[in-house]
Amino acid sequence: MIKRILFIIFSILFFLFAFLKANPVEVDLMSAFVNPKSEIERNIVKLANISSKSVNVIFEGNTPEEVEELRADFPQMETNFQDVVDVYRNYPANFISKNKRELLKEKKYTELQNAGLEGIYNPLGIYISPPLKDPYLFATDFVMSNAELKDDSIREFQGKYYGVEHLKVQNNKDMKTIVEAAQGKSIYLTGTPVHSYFASNKSGFEINIICLISTLVLVFLCKYYFRSVKILIPIALSILFGFLFGYSVSSLLFDKLHVLTFVFSTSLIGISLDYSLHYFLRKDDKVFRNSLTSSMLTTVIAFLFLYFSGIEVLRQVGIFTAFGLVGVYLFVLNILPMFGEFRDFNTLKKVKISPKLIYAIVLLVIVAGCFNIKFNDDIRSFYTPPENLMRAENLYKKVFNSASSEFLIVKGGSLDEILRKEEALGLENSIGLSNFVSSTQRQEENIKLVKDLYKNNLKSYEAKTGIKFEPEKFKIYDVEKFPLKDQFYLDEGVSYVIVKDHIDGSLNPASEISNMMKLRRVDCLKLLPLTLFVLFVLLSFIYGFKNALKISISPVLGILFTVGILSVFGESLNLFHILGLFLIAGFSLDYSIFRLNCGDASKDAVFISAISTAFSFMLLAFTSFKLVSSIGLTLCVGIMISYILSLCVIKR
Repeated sequence: MIKRILFIIFSILFFLFAFLKANPVEVDLMSAFVNPKSEIERNIVKLANISSKSVNVIFEGNTPEEVEELRADFPQMETNFQDVVDVYRNYPANFISKNKRELLKEKKYTELQNAGLEGIYNPLGIYISPPLKDPYLFATDFVMSNAELKDDSIREFQGKYYGVEHLKVQNNKDMKTIVEAAQGKSIYLTGTPVHSYFASNKSGFEINIICLISTLVLVFLCKYYFRSVKILIPIALSILFGFLFGYSVSSLLFDKLHVLTFVFSTSLIGISLDYSLHYFLRKDDKVFRNSLTSSMLTTVIAFLFLYFSGIEVLRQVGIFTAFGLVGVYLFVLNILPMFGEFRDFNTLKKVKISPKLIYAIVLLVIVAGCFNIKFNDDIRSFYTPPENLMRAENLYKKVFNSASSEFLIVKGGSLDEILRKEEALGLENSIGLSNFVSSTQRQEENIKLVKDLYKNNLKSYEAKTGIKFEPEKFKIYDVEKFPLKDQFYLDEGVSYVIVKDHIDGSLNPASEISNMMKLRRVDCLKLLPLTLFVLFVLLSFIYGFKNALKISISPVLGILFTVGILSVFGESLNLFHILGLFLIAGFSLDYSIFRLNCGDASKDAVFISAISTAFSFMLLAFTSFKLVSSIGLTLCVGIMISYILSLCVIKR
């Protein structure tokens, strides 16, 4: 009794500590996919995160005025650029647009003078630096040339007018503000954060539905088998305890848990049911304890191999489920004895199967699948956007001629070196730090050009305007103090340039991450045989070679059958199908172990556990998110065929 009390006290304290330490749930899809292993992978992920924070807000109206009204009423989330403007105001001769720089080089002073006069006498003119200090309005022209990089002009398309704002979102709260502001209006949203927001919300809704349906099925099974729902109390507590234990360990190991991790936590329902039913049917005898322990170890090992997958959400799923299973195991052994006995139950009817027919079907599917197997590692295939968001994306492409941007990584020992390298590239239609601040070398060149201009043209200019100009004193601006530098930094000494057209060395984050997914898939395919071998060695140590062979046959054939049936029906395998195969091994080994060691009393528990677990994953197979549905479909097929095969291999 004292042992149980200490166990309960320790568990409560552990859960409280974990909940106090826990961070908010992560909903960003990119963070779920990739756990970078190298510098280049870290940079690719950072680039993907940068591109995933931009939301395109499209305003639609029957007239340009309607578009402007919608734009004016919409919440803005732009960075305060006052510090940047102050730099241009105080250093007007240092930062000169490409067009004005060419005029200075060619000594076309008359054109520069005429442009300055036009700007000074423009009644709607806005000056970044006052004409008295910046006679030729270089600072104003530099800012306006950067503004041209932002596509905020109103376009006409199929009788409607459209404008666009590009907003940066930092968190889910910002995204919620944007979505609510767009509701009920002729406003369309595109961009990765939009898809992440709606996909995460939908995933949360689907989690609730799946848990509800799984619970109802569990209630039905218990009511039918035990003729009472009272047994649901200890079973529900075992599920809750396993969930809390897995969550607590995961919260301590990971900075943030992803929402998709909770989707896969539904697998604990089947496991908890499995262990609890076996306990109530066999009670606390030695054979049961040994079988439960070996079953727990093999399943935990299978789940822990997910930690090495290189996919963040699956690393979390591996830890969450493995330690959740440990929690269920501890709960069954320490707490379930407090609930007494449940002796009144129905015996399920025995169904006859033909082992030869089952083996023939399995082998036929495996052979047929070998000739049709194919893979798809494109990360974009894991998510199919809803129709309304797809229409918005197509509208944005058609109206604003948008193209997928690529990124060029630029490294340097200092910001000044990075700027020199960017300037040397001479890229058109690109956006980088050099668009907003010039290197020390370029500043010196600009100052020299402006000095020549003042020497040769300033007096003539003063005569035409009647203004005695007092230009700012020439001085070099320290680029290390530039306010926007952190927005373009991937790491210390590493910056990026956004390029519209592919050039040598430029990176497309989606393509690069797809390549990373392919490498992870290949690694996992190599890891799967090793996992099965480790499990077989463990089983051989516990049960002997012959029995280990009996236990292992159904999971191995179940894995091969699952790959075969998916391939036969034209399903392209991805990383998440492959990772589902690890889980098939963990789950199906349980069934074989209990059937081999626990006699007739285990048959019903194994059947109910297999049916409930497969049913839960079948529900996941119907979710809208390809990542989730891939694993759900794989496990549903694999668990059922492995269970059927265990009936053929281990006869009772």
